[in-house]
Amino acid sequence: MPDDTRTTLLARRYRRWLLAYPRAYRRERGPEILATLLDAADPGRSRPPAREAALLLRHGLGRRFAEAGRRAFVVAALAAVLGGLSGIALGSWLSWRDVDRMAPDKATAVSFAHSVLPGAFEDRASHFGRSTFWNPYSNNSLHGGTGVRVGRTSVTGTVPPPGGPERVAAAVRQQLNAQGWRDVRTKVVRGTSAPVNVEVTGTRAGYLAAVQITPDLSFDLMWAEPPGHLRDTILGGVAGALLGALFGLGTSIRMRRYGRGRQRAYSGLCVATLLMLTPACLGNIPTSTGSLLANTNRNGTGPSVYWGGFVIYGAEPLAILSLLPILAVIVACAWPQPAAARTSTTA
Repeated sequence: MPDDTRTTLLARRYRRWLLAYPRAYRRERGPEILATLLDAADPGRSRPPAREAALLLRHGLGRRFAEAGRRAFVVAALAAVLGGLSGIALGSWLSWRDVDRMAPDKATAVSFAHSVLPGAFEDRASHFGRSTFWNPYSNNSLHGGTGVRVGRTSVTGTVPPPGGPERVAAAVRQQLNAQGWRDVRTKVVRGTSAPVNVEVTGTRAGYLAAVQITPDLSFDLMWAEPPGHLRDTILGGVAGALLGALFGLGTSIRMRRYGRGRQRAYSGLCVATLLMLTPACLGNIPTSTGSLLANTNRNGTGPSVYWGGFVIYGAEPLAILSLLPILAVIVACAWPQPAAARTSTTA
């Protein structure tokens, strides 16, 4: 390969790495840096050394971050938190989307109870759960559509005469194992004055069974968490945080090119997005009672609230309306500068 062809290829590849620097810096110092790199290059080289490429990338990004200012990093951090929490909710919802939004039907619960409960029980079931838009068990949510899957179908029985709760729990555990239930676990709660409470749980074919042995005997049937739920939730949170950080950092850096009026408008839109989206994002943090802002009256074992944050006093319409300031930020960044401002910036 001729030397002039190698030099042309090397210069082109150096220019690609120089894209890490801000545009104004490249216009002012780019030709000088490129000439220095080409003069110092070994004869016959057609690619930049890995060490030089890494230095160009590090220095270029460092220059961009230095020019971005403190506000850009504050906006990026807040956007990363909001994006991460939204991604967690979205990943969880995607994992649950193929599961029936209502609790298992009563006939299924009764049929399972026949093979699980050791004593006599009522041949009927009670259904806890209703379908609303965001959360089936919040009094402050909109109605219709799909909700979270925390409902349960319950069958009530009587403890057989021989033995206490722990002996009955051992019999239930043995029957669950014999019927092919997996992850069978026993939880014993001992109180100083209250009687011993024992709970046996297991999963099978997408169902979660919980047998409570107190002075009474109850069998609850719920939907088990989908196998990929944890994976989808983590991936959604990581992807949401990265996209949020890039969006916040990129828009904040771009808005520095415009005048004070547009920068103030950008700050106002960021504050509006934060106020609209924060309640819904915080509500998606799961707790023992459902989520941080919504008590789902979850009685005992069962899936936490998933995609249940948009539930408290108008948080769901506010979360939807937060798309408007986000779109306004995108439009403001893409809107061309006035001719006078563009001329004064490049002068």
